[in-house]
Amino acid sequence: MTDPSEFYAVNTLPPVSWALALYLKAKGPIRKKGVIEVVMPAGKHRELLKAKGEHQIVIWLSDDRRVYARSRCLYDKDCAFNSERIDASDREALMTVDWSEINDRRFFKGTAKWLLRMNLDYVLFLRALYTVCNRRVEIPMTTQYGRTFEEFDEYRRNRWPEEVRPSNRERYLEEFLVRVCFWIQTAAVVGALK
Repeated sequence: MTDPSEFYAVNTLPPVSWALALYLKAKGPIRKKGVIEVVMPAGKHRELLKAKGEHQIVIWLSDDRRVYARSRCLYDKDCAFNSERIDASDREALMTVDWSEINDRRFFKGTAKWLLRMNLDYVLFLRALYTVCNRRVEIPMTTQYGRTFEEFDEYRRNRWPEEVRPSNRERYLEEFLVRVCFWIQTAAVVGALK
């Protein structure tokens, strides 16, 4: 069974939430009004080995401009999979949700599309994401494999796919989020996460 601290969402959503808070503090615009959400399929509700309904995890930016997540079962309101609303900036609380059925590639792709749908100032948001990755991790950080990184940018540039270009915003953001995820996960493993 996967360790809850290794789920990609647990290591991606908190820095995204922190970055959005920093972005808004810098008066960054969110041009789309209202609640903006993404729904991720999270497996099936099963009874007696038969699939009865769907499980979903919903991630949304609320009217108060905070990111929340919630798991829900569409078949049974008393299902153990259901959760209350969780503040996405709380990494420990996100670990209580079962993310194991989420398709990893779809998660990063869906999260990137969700962020782009907000119609943010793209460059300012990436700077905010970069800033929180440095502020929330004690740097320089030495990984569990003995490699030391002076800052997030040095880690981010490591083995960057050549075909990914800033001109393709969705693909670039998706790859950036993958790097953020592993940076936060690595920091947590070595005790460098603040």
